[in-house]
Amino acid sequence: MVKRSLLLIVAVTFFISGCASIMSGTTQRVSIDSDPQGATVMIGKKKTKDKKTIMVEAYNADVTPLIVELKRRGSTMVQISKDGYKTQDVQLKRTMNPWVWGDVVLTSLLSTSIDTSTGACNEYKPGQYMISLETEK
Repeated sequence: MVKRSLLLIVAVTFFISGCASIMSGTTQRVSIDSDPQGATVMIGKKKTKDKKTIMVEAYNADVTPLIVELKRRGSTMVQISKDGYKTQDVQLKRTMNPWVWGDVVLTSLLSTSIDTSTGACNEYKPGQYMISLETEK
């Protein structure tokens, strides 16, 4: 009876858990650097307001070079600034996390919906960004 209950718990956990969530998590480490180094990095969410792209819920991450842990869910925008240089906004690109195919092939649609709701279905690609700053004129 105990073996059967344990097997049932393992099976239910397997079928309701997202493959991408288990294998790669809901966050990702992303490397950000600039030329010249020492630029301030602000990270926030991308929003469109009055046909303009703006950054909301922004926080100061540190100065370049740095590695940040970002949630895979939502559109992430990075703003890089340094005295004497033009401020640059960079929209981080995301693609589908290949582990999502594990949901489709091995488990269930419920697993896919879990990965979608947690953001684990996304992957920042590339995982490294090098931004060249232009001098102000």
